Amino acid sequence: MRSGSVIGLSVVLLALGCGKEEVRVYSAPKETNTQPAVAAPSAGATPVEAPATGSGAAEEVERPGNPKVPWTVPAGWQSRPNASGMRLASYGVTTADGRSVDISVVALGENAGTELENVNRWRGQLKLEPLTEEQLAGARDPVRVGGEPGFVYDQVSTTPILDGKYRSRTLATMLPAGQMTVFFKATGEADLVAAEKLNFIAWLASVKTGPEGGEAERPTARPPATVAAPGAGAASAAAPSLPPGPAAGLPAWKAPAHWKVGGPRTMRLASFEIPGEGKTVGDVSISTLSSGGGGLLANVNRWRGQVGLAPTDDATLAKEAKTLTLSKGQKATVVDLGGSGPNRILGAIIPDGDKSWFFKLTGPDALVVKERENFLGWIQSVGL
Repeated sequence: MRSGSVIGLSVVLLALGCGKEEVRVYSAPKETNTQPAVAAPSAGATPVEAPATGSGAAEEVERPGNPKVPWTVPAGWQSRPNASGMRLASYGVTTADGRSVDISVVALGENAGTELENVNRWRGQLKLEPLTEEQLAGARDPVRVGGEPGFVYDQVSTTPILDGKYRSRTLATMLPAGQMTVFFKATGEADLVAAEKLNFIAWLASVKTGPEGGEAERPTARPPATVAAPGAGAASAAAPSLPPGPAAGLPAWKAPAHWKVGGPRTMRLASFEIPGEGKTVGDVSISTLSSGGGGLLANVNRWRGQVGLAPTDDATLAKEAKTLTLSKGQKATVVDLGGSGPNRILGAIIPDGDKSWFFKLTGPDALVVKERENFLGWIQSVGL
């Protein structure tokens, strides 16, 4: 999928209440009423086909005071209130015998994770073993998301995990939208989700993603600056380094001298790389999201999924997390997450008015353990 080409969708997501400042740089192209055709994303691939939609087959949702959603909602899908602040839209299907499907649209920034991390997070929710990078291609089918090629993941639990009597199934697709990633997901009782699969594929195909390949009205956005830590080497010429501070949109800090400034990355304000044994590298990211990016527990559980851990709850998190006091008195919640896989995460979340800062170290278990005190010292030096 081409990053940055989802123009119309990004603007409507903002209008729907995403509230993330990163989307505000976009302007929507003039949209037509023509649905994008479902086409194979690459030669030799056989996409999952969307059923034709005719009059009365589906409806677009429009409510007083709200803009139209940028997709066609299949018949039988009921709009639901957004109980989660992370959702842009919610739908559901419920049968008389109590079985149901929950359908959601969520947009995330830097914390969206990689394709493999998200697939394994969904698999963890279904009590399935995580996949390797090599197994990923065999777990997906090509689809069209409006004018963009994409993949749908169809995964089902092997045991009855819903009310102790139903298997659960998840359909999920990821779509780059400018500097965001939009997740389309349906999960619920396995047979009912299977029955809704063609509707789900048709829904994806109906998403308005802007003109494909056109340069007119294509958005331009200034990439985030790469920030050099004190004592670090120069950044690349393509991304001149700036010292931490207001000019760079970052607080001041004292980073370890052996941490190397990383190149520009989508949705990051800054990055560091930590050399490890052999060719191993630790990845440090700094980002911020408005309204907390979904809250403390939601973000910690997203990180837990990235290292193969099951979600936790507020009570357990309060016992396991560490609280650090920053140089100017703010409090940071720090978690140390070692999972079943080779990687470990050290993460710090710092509330700052109407937004939160996210500082995260990901890398091989031994490297992260070795860098723990350096990471904690760095967090304590942050001056917000």
